[in-house]
Amino acid sequence: MKSRMTRRLTRFFNGTVDICISGSNAERFLNLCQYQEIPLHDIRREGSRYRACLPAGDYFRLRPVIKKTGICPRITKRSGLPFCLKRNRKRKILYFCALMFAGMIYYLSGFLWRIEFDGCYYHTVEQLREFLRQEGIMEGIRKNQADCSAIEESIRSRYTDIGWVSVELAGTVMKIHIKETRMPSMNADRVVDGYGNEWEEDTGHIVAARDGVVTEITVKSGMAKVRAGDVVKAGDILIDGVLEITGDDGSVIARHPVLADGDVRLKCVETYKQAVPMTYEEKVYTGRSRKGIELEILGKKIFSFNPSNSYQNSDIITEMGQYCIGENFYLPLVCARTTVREYTLNTAVRTKKEAELAANELLLRYLQERKQGGAVILEKRLAPRFTKTQCVLEGLLVFNESAWEYRRIKSDEWRTDNGDEHNTDNN
Repeated sequence: MKSRMTRRLTRFFNGTVDICISGSNAERFLNLCQYQEIPLHDIRREGSRYRACLPAGDYFRLRPVIKKTGICPRITKRSGLPFCLKRNRKRKILYFCALMFAGMIYYLSGFLWRIEFDGCYYHTVEQLREFLRQEGIMEGIRKNQADCSAIEESIRSRYTDIGWVSVELAGTVMKIHIKETRMPSMNADRVVDGYGNEWEEDTGHIVAARDGVVTEITVKSGMAKVRAGDVVKAGDILIDGVLEITGDDGSVIARHPVLADGDVRLKCVETYKQAVPMTYEEKVYTGRSRKGIELEILGKKIFSFNPSNSYQNSDIITEMGQYCIGENFYLPLVCARTTVREYTLNTAVRTKKEAELAANELLLRYLQERKQGGAVILEKRLAPRFTKTQCVLEGLLVFNESAWEYRRIKSDEWRTDNGDEHNTDNN
C-alpha cells in the first residue's frame, strides 16, 4: 500500500501525459515501447485505438518508435505538478497560500498532537494520561521536550506492576507500548474461598457450599474429611480446621484450631430457569434526523452547532476524529459530528424460534459468567416450554466447580475440659 502511494506521488511530482495511439501499426508501437523499456501505464483498448499513460519526461523517448512505425501519438491530457505550476504561473496569491500552508505544516510537525497507548488492561488510558500530564507530557508540547527514556523510567517507577514500557515518537504521535504483570501486592496474603469471597479470620473449616459429589480434593492445611467420590451436602465439613494431637496410646491429648487451606471441586447439579417474554418493544426509525458539528483546534472550540432534540424517542450518536495526513502526521484539529435519529416504539411479537434463540443467548451469557468464575460445564439438560406470554427455558445444569466456603470454628470444637490434678478434695 505504501509503495503504491509512493508511485502515485512520484507520478504527480514528475507529471504524466495521456496519449492516444491509432493506426495499423498500433500493436507494433506498443511492443517497441516495451522493448525499449518505455513505461506505459493503464493501457486500454477502445475500438481500433489504444490509450495509455506515461511519465512526461519519457514522452520524447518515443521519437525512434514514431520513426519506425509512422504513428504519432496524440496527447489527450496533461496532469501533475509541472503542468499545474505552468497553468497557474500568474496566480501569485495561490503560490503564497501554498507556501504558507507548507510552512504551517512544517511548524506543526515539531509538536506532539496525539498520545496512543497499547497493552492497557488493568490501568486505564485516562489514568496513564493523567500521570503523564502531571509529568508535563501532554498534547501540544514540542517533541524535543519529550524524552522517551525518561518517560519509560517514570512509568516503571510509578507503576510497579508494569514490567515493560516502550515509548516511541512517530510523526506527531507518541506511541506507548506497555506490558502489565500482576506483581505481589499488600493484599497478596488475603484469604478467599472457592467463590472468591474474602475470609478475615485466622481459623476456619472448609465446608461445602452446595450439594454435590467430590471430584477432587487437595489439602494444604487441616485434615481432609472426605475423598473423591463422596456425596456431600451443603454445610458438610470437607477440610477440618481442627488438628488433633494424639499421645502414644492413640488418645487425643490436645486440639488446635488452624485455617484450613486447599481446594475441593464438586460435581453439582443446578436447576436453571429463564423466561423470555413473547412480546417486546421494537425500535422503528422514522427516517427523521438532525445533524450537528463541532470543531476544536489546539484544545479550543472554534465552532459548535448542536441540533435541538425535540423528538420523544431518539438515539444520539457522536463520531469524533482527529485529522491526519498520511499515517502518523496528526494535526491539532478535531471534528465531532452528532446525529440525532428519531424512532418509535412498536410492540412486536417474537416467533417461537426467535424466543428460543433469545433464551439461548441469555443461557450463553450465564454460562460465560460461570466459566469466568472457574466453573466447568459438564452437562446441559434443558428444554424450552412455551406459554401464551413467554418462552421458558428450564432444566438442569451440571457443573464441576470449587463450591466451598469457610465456616467459623466454634470454641467447643477444639477446647477440652481437663480436670486440674492439684484441685482435688483431700480429707
